[in-house]
Amino acid sequence: MINIDNFTRQHKDIVEELNHIEEIVSKEDYQNNLNEFVSHINVLAGKLKIHLNFEDKFLYPNLVNGEDIKIKDMANSYITDMGNIADAFTNYKNEFNTKTKINQGLDTFLSQTKTIVNKIKKRISKEETELYRLIVEKGI
Repeated sequence: MINIDNFTRQHKDIVEELNHIEEIVSKEDYQNNLNEFVSHINVLAGKLKIHLNFEDKFLYPNLVNGEDIKIKDMANSYITDMGNIADAFTNYKNEFNTKTKINQGLDTFLSQTKTIVNKIKKRISKEETELYRLIVEKGI
């Protein structure tokens, strides 16, 4: 049986970083807090990397190689979707992981930040309410 406790704990840590980022960019004077923002983006990048590696090694291989067709199909769909989100985050991080880069791209910084934060939060919610729930229900 797959123990999803570590995955949900990692999700909680990732969402905590996302909330810090949202809090910073929602302030009118967010430009005064860019050092803090950069710190959270880099911490988030590390947490996402660890989480995705953990999923790639321990969760998804078990699901795609399992016997349950519904979970296999769902896992394959999630793998593709997460690859797209991971690529989008990597591009975002590379564009805005320093104060200088943020200042150079201020015209798109806020909208791109909101977009990527929402994508990651939506993905986490989807995993927890659909995939993890199904894993627990089926005792996989």
